[in-house]
Amino acid sequence: MKCDYCEVNVSLPFKCPFCGKYFCADHRLPENHSCTELWMVKVRPSPPIERGRQVEVRGEIEAPPRPAVEYPFRVPKEGWTSRTEIYHLMIGAVVVTAVGLSMGGFGLSWLYGIIRSPFMILGSALIFMSVFILHELAHKASAKYFGMWAEFRLSIFGLLLTAISVLSPVIKIISPGAVMIAGVADKRMMGKIALSGPLTNMLLAVILYAMRVHAYPLSLAIILRHGAAISAWMAAFNMIPFSVFDGAKVLWWSRTVWAAGFAASIVISIITIFI
Repeated sequence: MKCDYCEVNVSLPFKCPFCGKYFCADHRLPENHSCTELWMVKVRPSPPIERGRQVEVRGEIEAPPRPAVEYPFRVPKEGWTSRTEIYHLMIGAVVVTAVGLSMGGFGLSWLYGIIRSPFMILGSALIFMSVFILHELAHKASAKYFGMWAEFRLSIFGLLLTAISVLSPVIKIISPGAVMIAGVADKRMMGKIALSGPLTNMLLAVILYAMRVHAYPLSLAIILRHGAAISAWMAAFNMIPFSVFDGAKVLWWSRTVWAAGFAASIVISIITIFI
């Protein structure tokens, strides 16, 4: 496991009792990893019976205990977002948009596709990026609703794979990062937070698919249909109950909810892709 602060591999990590993340020995203390919940930390005062009392042990007088102190600084609660998150979101959006542009052809031929059909290619790429960003923001919004800290963070390995997939003619990996969550939560909360992303994609797929009926010109209708299909596919893919996918957390919470959500995502995918 990696330290959530310096990303050094740790065999026996320390779990912070305040933010719930795992750290190495050097960053295990709240003040050493800029703990977002450090504002909750206080040093417990000594009991009244201990205050000002001198104790004789083996003929020596122990010094009275020091007065209770608090941390000399407080970390204020962050708002809905931060500069760091905005910075990470912007980089993730650019990389995902590049992947969306690369779907217009093999290799670097999509660059010529932009020149031939700029509205079609750029429109599809922007919708592709919006579907991904809204999926992540849905996770963040639901986590904040439950009173937890949640912000999007890039993953170096995932960002590299996403960038490489721009040049891949077939395989497209969209995983530049994810929403990091910290706080106290049970499996019901975690299941609802995980489900919010695929539900947002399913709702977007239905809206985009309905909008295409009255869209004009035809190129706009095609863009909306492609966006609906991509959003529905993203919902179905994330509902797979495996590893770090959202479906694994939803299934851990409720098998009934997972089955209903997975079935709905499959049906919407079939409609938006084949009908």
